[in-house]
Amino acid sequence: MHALTVVHMSKLLDIFELSKAKGRPVRQLRTFVQAKKIPYLKVGHRTLLFDSEKVEKALQRFEIPAIDAK
Repeated sequence: MHALTVVHMSKLLDIFELSKAKGRPVRQLRTFVQAKKIPYLKVGHRTLLFDSEKVEKALQRFEIPAIDAK
């Protein structure tokens, strides 16, 4: 008997939904996709879907911490 593996995946968003959720312009997200800076799923010829949590993690890599001004 094989145990079923449950994969938790948040709702997948298209680029317009992701733009609204993250407050980033669609053009900027397309640039990130082209540069392979954010993860995406390519479904069919033109459709891209995004996992919001994975995109957030990818964008956090580019955060530059502020230096405390004293």
